[in-house]
Amino acid sequence: MSVDKNLFLYDFAIVAVMKNEGPYIKEWLDYHLLAGVEHFYIYDNDSSDNMKEVLQPYIEREIVTYHFRSGKRQQMPVFNEAIQKYKFFCRYIAFIDGDEFIFPQENKSIIEVADEILADKPHVGGIEINWMYYGSNNLEKADYSKGVLERFTRRAKEPAIHCKSIVNPRTVDYLHTPHFMNYFFSNINLNAGNIKFFTNSRYTIPDKILVNHYFLKSREEYAKKSPRGDVAFGQKNYYPMSDFSHDKDNDIFDDGILKYKKARQNALYGKWGGVYGKAAA
Repeated sequence: MSVDKNLFLYDFAIVAVMKNEGPYIKEWLDYHLLAGVEHFYIYDNDSSDNMKEVLQPYIEREIVTYHFRSGKRQQMPVFNEAIQKYKFFCRYIAFIDGDEFIFPQENKSIIEVADEILADKPHVGGIEINWMYYGSNNLEKADYSKGVLERFTRRAKEPAIHCKSIVNPRTVDYLHTPHFMNYFFSNINLNAGNIKFFTNSRYTIPDKILVNHYFLKSREEYAKKSPRGDVAFGQKNYYPMSDFSHDKDNDIFDDGILKYKKARQNALYGKWGGVYGKAAA
């Protein structure tokens, strides 16, 4: 995994397919900028809200490369297109969604954590990062004056079995699902928390890095998501209201990601201007 950083335009980038994430995307971008992401490839899947307008300052500053993509079931075609198109632009690429925040468990950038994990593993092509589901915080209504990270601070007891990945894109043949890669030759994916898949063992929180997954949010927000369709499968009512429950994933209070964000702000404030300055304010 050791490569010359000077070979690439970006050390670390994120690819995401999004639909109607206007209320959330600024917080998502600003957080990941603080966490060390340098660039974003955003594919807009038929959004009907103001997402493009919110993205515009980031597009103008060349922080975001924006693509509009129409049609159903676009997530996997887009991910596989991006891995081919941008594999020589970026040293690492992460493939996540707009309700997912990559969360290092120490005050380090995502790239620092990835380098530490992979430093002595030249045949490992990527890192699988387990989801940690966050619940509704028993909120019925949406309060868009506050961010997702501030509003939703209760989570499941243990990480989920599903993961998202940070990869060396030059080792990836194609994405089999949004969660798993097919690698060339002897390259493999490493689970960052040593959580074994499809076993009966009790899971422990990975000590390196997680993906906080804010899937439910408030009842009002889930109700808006329910009929809009899904970027992966394209079917409406993919998120039925029967799946919403205040009893789901509200087990433990955990504001660690807010503390991480504050620490990153304290470390980086004053170094950036323009859009970056707003991220650190």
